Amino acid sequence: MPIAPRLCLDPDGYFCRGEKRLIPVGVNYWPASCGVEMWQRWPEEEIQHDLDVVVGLGLNSVRFFLRWQDFEPDPGAYDEAALARLEQFLSWCRDRGLLAQPSLFVGWMSGGTFWPRWKGERNAFADPDMVERAASYAGRIAEVVAPYDACLLGLDQGNELCCLTDSREAPPDAVVAWCRQVNEAIRGAYPGCVIISGNEQNQILNDTGWRLGNQPGTDLYSMHAYPVPSWHSVPFDGMTDPLCQSLLPLYTKIARAFGPVMVQEFGTIATFGWRQQDSYLRAMLPAAWEAGANGFLWWCLRDIHARVHPYVKNNFESTLGLVDAEDRVKPGLEYYIEFTTSLRDRPAPDRRGNVALYLPKHYYPRDNQENPGNDPRQLSRWLVMANYLLQRLGYRVEIVRGDLVRSDRPIATEISTIVVPGALLCADEADALDAWVRRGGHLVWHGPDPVNWGWAYVRLLGARPVDYRAARQVKVALGGDVWEVNAFPRNARIELEPDGAEVLARDDTGLPAVLRHAAGRGRVTYATGVIEESAAAVAGDRQRRDRWQRWYAAMLS
Repeated sequence: MPIAPRLCLDPDGYFCRGEKRLIPVGVNYWPASCGVEMWQRWPEEEIQHDLDVVVGLGLNSVRFFLRWQDFEPDPGAYDEAALARLEQFLSWCRDRGLLAQPSLFVGWMSGGTFWPRWKGERNAFADPDMVERAASYAGRIAEVVAPYDACLLGLDQGNELCCLTDSREAPPDAVVAWCRQVNEAIRGAYPGCVIISGNEQNQILNDTGWRLGNQPGTDLYSMHAYPVPSWHSVPFDGMTDPLCQSLLPLYTKIARAFGPVMVQEFGTIATFGWRQQDSYLRAMLPAAWEAGANGFLWWCLRDIHARVHPYVKNNFESTLGLVDAEDRVKPGLEYYIEFTTSLRDRPAPDRRGNVALYLPKHYYPRDNQENPGNDPRQLSRWLVMANYLLQRLGYRVEIVRGDLVRSDRPIATEISTIVVPGALLCADEADALDAWVRRGGHLVWHGPDPVNWGWAYVRLLGARPVDYRAARQVKVALGGDVWEVNAFPRNARIELEPDGAEVLARDDTGLPAVLRHAAGRGRVTYATGVIEESAAAVAGDRQRRDRWQRWYAAMLS
């Protein structure tokens, strides 16, 4: 019997077997009866029945989780029974033609933290002994699963490691070194293995050490996100809100700027309704595909009924399943199956846009002296609003990475407009954007940095700072409307003297508030205030928020 080609990633970032593209679509999995206690309780009939249900739904992939303490209860001592069960699970997937994606480290799961008891108070990512143990464990698991290569959707480093306190407390360089060492151990035992990071939107919303562009040895990024306002940097008005529906696709788009990305976890959290869930899925899933996602895994197959930690304190996990107790897809979630079926014949999307959001060269601040003050929590909030308002105006949005832009490296010519929503840019970034503008680009910038307003900014923006005024709410007339602007970079309202720029609008105190500077064959249109913060402040109010489309239309016209 011929051996199927190994699953790998093609040059465009999609999974393939040989020359045939394959889109992983499936579920995340714990048994309903025992949840995280799966490897200890091992309900064989239930697990096999559930795998049959996955196949019956027309899905092809299952992501599942290994609690470290179940497989290495004592340092260096592996539980052979648990390893045998892992092989049994993989054989069941292989027999059913399912792709399996084991997640190696379950430090974080459903709002609970899980570590081997022998970890103690040591930091999992910074303590040398813990890092050594993690690498050894990863290598041992890779050795066990390697013979099942034909049915593996690669290996997942772990579930949402970026959510762990240990990640936030470890130096970022320690997290990077952990990532490298664990991945090297995996490949030492399982050469050619595809490795995914297993992380979520905190890669964008916060600086947890898990940074896009610096997860060495990882082949593709993962993205997880759910429609719960408090889990994001902006509020929104439920699942039917287009702002809510834009979030996971934007996170996917940002990660895709750094490499292939899989929507490895998603769901609606609430599964009792119909209209809300159906609305969300019909808008979000195609948009995430257009953003570049190469696969989709629902959280999770079933409602978890186990009365163990963490489900007792986070009991909404008992309602998140795709299917009900009779194995039927729940009302309102049917579109997921419809969507996954459509992917078999759907061509890869054209991800090029006609306007780009600028991701600054220095996005993450921890232990980075070159970062001029960008904070992911704040900046992601403004990127979300800019992306949303641009899309509402009909623009196709892509991402330009500031770390790849230099004055001697032209930005893609098909990008005619770049929007900078409040990012603080260094002088070398201003030089690179100046070169692009002079070749014919249109730069729209909200909130240029008062502290970095040296000669590079003067050349680009055509104005000189003459004073720094109190950051107070002002009114600005633009595009036939009057706007309240109340956010300014570094809490300073800069007073400008034009030096080639034209003043398009002044605020109600008489200061230039919106200016335009023609430079070479292009132009810069900019406002001294961070407009996206004014929109974000009312993001939960659809009418007041959407009004800011008119400001954007005026700036881009």
